[in-house]
Amino acid sequence: MVGRFDDWEKDDKGHLKVWPMQAFTTALFGAEKVGLRIEIGTAPPKPGEPVPALQLVLDPAQVRQLAEALAEAEARLADARFTTLANSPPGSA
Repeated sequence: MVGRFDDWEKDDKGHLKVWPMQAFTTALFGAEKVGLRIEIGTAPPKPGEPVPALQLVLDPAQVRQLAEALAEAEARLADARFTTLANSPPGSA
């Protein structure tokens, strides 16, 4: 894992800066591009406050790559949960 997160932004203590996703939306831009808006923050914004978000435009290859990466991450997460449950003492799950 050394070097895996070298390019990620970190705080002054060296911890990765990550934000919970609040919501996302997608849109088609013609027949060639997909828009993806990811709303982030530690809590939903109050009425009238702007919503922090990252807005991306993706071509079809990028959509496929992102979908595959998310599916792989979900499968690894499911495997990790199964392994944790399988290694738990009886009656602790």
